[in-house]
Amino acid sequence: MLINAIDPNAAAVSIHHHLPIVADALAALVRDARKDVTFKTAAAADLVIATLERADDLALPEGTRLMVLVDHADRRPVQEARARGALGAIPLDAPVDLLRVAIATVLQGKSWWPVVATAESASDAPAARRLDTLSGQQFRVLDLMSRGRLNKQIAYDLGISEGTVKSHVSSILRKLGVERRTQAIATFITTADDARGGGAHLSRATHAAR
Repeated sequence: MLINAIDPNAAAVSIHHHLPIVADALAALVRDARKDVTFKTAAAADLVIATLERADDLALPEGTRLMVLVDHADRRPVQEARARGALGAIPLDAPVDLLRVAIATVLQGKSWWPVVATAESASDAPAARRLDTLSGQQFRVLDLMSRGRLNKQIAYDLGISEGTVKSHVSSILRKLGVERRTQAIATFITTADDARGGGAHLSRATHAAR
C-alpha cells in the first residue's frame, strides 16, 4: 500500500507495506512525530519507509532517505538494511513507544538501529537483554529519566502518581542490576546506536508491548 498526498511545504514521506493496517499505523506515528508531514510518491519523498523487497522495486532518487521495515530485530535483515544504505530499521514487533522514537529520530535526519545491529562485543548483549525485561511503562519512565526528568515531572508526563513512578524506578534498578538512577540511565544510553546522537536512547526492540 502507498499512502499518498501532496503538499510541497511539508516534510514528504512515502510509506510502502503490503498490509494497509500496517501502513496506516505507521502513517499515524509519522503524523504524531511531525505535524507538518505530507505523504507523497516514493519519487517525490524525502523519506521512504518500506520493506527491503519494496525498496528494491522503487526507483528512489539519489539522496532519498530510506528506513527499512523488518519483522524482527534479527541481525541478518538489519545488516541487509545497512548494506542497502538505509538510515535505520523498524522492527514491526516493537512496542509502539519504540516505533515512535525510531520514526521521530529518522525524521530529524539521524539514524536509528535496534541494538542487535550495533552490539559488537559480548558486553553489549547482557545489557540489551536486561533492558528487554522492562515493561512498556518502565521503558517510558527510563526514557524520561534519561532526559533529566524528576519523579514528579515523570508522574505528570505519564499521568500517574509519584508513588507509582518510584515503584517503577525501583523495578528498573532491580531488573538492570544497578543501584543508582545514573547507572540505569548509562545502561539505557550506551546500548543505543552512537550514530543516533542526542536523541532518545532505547534498547533492542524485540520484546512485546506490555
